[in-house]
Amino acid sequence: MFLPRKKFFATSQAFKICILAISTFVGFSATAIAAPLSLEIPVKCEIGVECFLQQMPDMDLSQAVVDSRCGSASYDGHKGTDIRLLSMEDVKRNVLVIAAADGTVKGLRDGEKDQLVLTATDRRTIENRECGNGVVIDHGNGIETQYCHMKMGSIAVKYGQPVKAGDPLGFVGASGWAQFPHLHMSVRQDGNTIDPFTGRSLGEECSTNSAGSWWKDKDFAESTGDAEILKTGLAGAPLNHAELVLSGGPANASVSDNAIVGWVWFANLRKDDQIYMSLTGPNGLAVKDTTKPLDRNKASWSGFIGKKRTPEKGDYAFEIKVLRDQKILKSQNSKFTIE
Repeated sequence: MFLPRKKFFATSQAFKICILAISTFVGFSATAIAAPLSLEIPVKCEIGVECFLQQMPDMDLSQAVVDSRCGSASYDGHKGTDIRLLSMEDVKRNVLVIAAADGTVKGLRDGEKDQLVLTATDRRTIENRECGNGVVIDHGNGIETQYCHMKMGSIAVKYGQPVKAGDPLGFVGASGWAQFPHLHMSVRQDGNTIDPFTGRSLGEECSTNSAGSWWKDKDFAESTGDAEILKTGLAGAPLNHAELVLSGGPANASVSDNAIVGWVWFANLRKDDQIYMSLTGPNGLAVKDTTKPLDRNKASWSGFIGKKRTPEKGDYAFEIKVLRDQKILKSQNSKFTIE
């Protein structure tokens, strides 16, 4: 059984991110829907460490973008929850996708290769198969969940098979229309797409709290995805952003390099955010900088500071601050050692 045909929408940020709009909007109710299901996080990984909330549903049916929490962690027409791995290297770890609730498998597909869709030719190769490898589960009462972009050859269920919440479905991959490895999960009730963070149909108002959420995990239910620090590092050369989604970041700096660079990778920065960075180390190394205000929202953004000099053995400190409306929104201090 094949999955239904999907729509797609592309968003360009610091690198282009393409994620799926999984179902066609049918209608919406006037009030929030009480949670008839308690949903498990559909990926077995530590959120914020091994995997990250990249996108939430777009609650605004116009060309404006408003995520579940009234922020910008979405794009126009997005209809699901995207939990990302950092890079294609992480796909090799076989990160498990699980059933979010009890149900019966009503659709599946496997055999689509894992590849980043970067060109028009790439797009043509996955036409009508934008979901890639995936599973649809019927939970009864008109409710279903759909899981997309799973790893080729990993689908672990069969059509008509009953599953329990937490049962393995496969692994996170980058099949179909994907420009980074992730699981896209959408929720539908009677054909309407439901935002699991608020329990509301798309087109209803966003909410700054988790009342009505379908997520079982309280911390995840309260997630915003805003200004998420994906990774920091200490490298021996300037950072190449385009390579992050392939490798997860450059090799650690060593005494054989010609430069010392502190770098940071973010998800979901907003227009006018500024990033302060400070790198200190042995023999008086001290360099700092604050970026200009961002010209637009950034689904993915990276920055770095450093000096062109041979790295020395010892301890380094890399401080990062996200400045929004002239206030510190988020900060982090990372420690590194070169031996």
